[in-house]
Amino acid sequence: MPPHYAVIGSGVSGLVAAHVLCRTGRVTVFEADDRPGGHAHTHDVRLADGATVPVDSGFIVHNDRTYPTLQRLFGELSVETRPTDMSMSVFSERTGWQYAGGQGVRGILADPATVRRPAYLKMLWQVRRFHAAATDFLSEAAADDLTSIGDWLARLRFDEAFLEHFATPLVAAVWSCAPQDALSYPARSLLTFLQHHGMLTVTGSPTWRTVAGGSRTYVERVFSDARIDLELGTPVQAVAPRADSVTLQTDRAEHDFSAVVIATHPSAALAMLKSPSPEQAEVLGALRYSQNPALLHTDSSVLPPARAARASWNYRLLVEATDGVLVSYDLTRLMRLQSPEDQRVLVTLGGEGRVDPATVVARMQYEHPLYSREFVAAQARLPLLTEPRLAFAGAYHGWGFHEDGALSGLLAAEALGGRW
Repeated sequence: MPPHYAVIGSGVSGLVAAHVLCRTGRVTVFEADDRPGGHAHTHDVRLADGATVPVDSGFIVHNDRTYPTLQRLFGELSVETRPTDMSMSVFSERTGWQYAGGQGVRGILADPATVRRPAYLKMLWQVRRFHAAATDFLSEAAADDLTSIGDWLARLRFDEAFLEHFATPLVAAVWSCAPQDALSYPARSLLTFLQHHGMLTVTGSPTWRTVAGGSRTYVERVFSDARIDLELGTPVQAVAPRADSVTLQTDRAEHDFSAVVIATHPSAALAMLKSPSPEQAEVLGALRYSQNPALLHTDSSVLPPARAARASWNYRLLVEATDGVLVSYDLTRLMRLQSPEDQRVLVTLGGEGRVDPATVVARMQYEHPLYSREFVAAQARLPLLTEPRLAFAGAYHGWGFHEDGALSGLLAAEALGGRW
């Protein structure tokens, strides 16, 4: 009799695990939410001219170089993708500085008042110095080096203007974390990611892409496979591995499966383990996440005042420190949407109280890994949690991005006997 697998969670990790496991047995995917996909979250937005367009608010971009697992999945599912503009702006309400990276000289010189400041010109020089120093550090640092990026930058005497207007926005925007947490990220892991994605050079970045029709396209195609069943609105309450099966408890029934992939956030995974081992409790408990309320809206006031300083990702430094990040993703630019009446469709993290409520299309709550020394140390022990009939998957196994989730789903499926 062929195996019957359970996958808990229908984000990208669970989707890839199910896609692989269904080749050797039947798969049932349990999802607590009323929609599948996790961060693959597509909305239908009505524009000012009456047209309705699909836009993504969670997973938005991937690239042709560092997302091989996701690209393989998209290829098998015949998912169409389109090239996009990947750029980032910074605007400080306190200093008035505003500029955009990834748009050439026009973005760097976007605001004459900013360019006239000697401290800004010094920051530009320090960016080149940062790239060179990071490359040198990665060639010398030990694999277990957990020096934070903040301590590393301080050791090299990068000044406050560089930290405030470049380093902190870069980390906080990319990892959706609060500014006060950004510089706690271990330097070796962070700089490896930047190097891997071509972000330690002025040129040479990969081609970034979006999913035509929105990311729900690939979610729907995974579940179109008749070998995969989907149970929506069905949170799993307990998982108990046994010698020859795994018992899974929901509020509706108890089920026995050949093996289970838990593809949820670590805290949820730990909570559903009926009898976690000491190592599972310690490792999963150390993997903290940040909560990020997000708004899908059309209020352009969150973008930099200078149009030439606007970009795909727009980071705003506030006069007063806050507990969260304030970054806006311009979906009109990223997804190549029409812009009737100069309308912009945006997703803003931390925008409550800043975004005009009349422009809000949808409110979401996303969670992102909060990288620290403790997180990275625990992350190295994740492979030890796998059991003969139980495996864990999630973007927290890597840098927290869609490819990391996809790869972890593949590895979890392979650990349980799946083959792609």
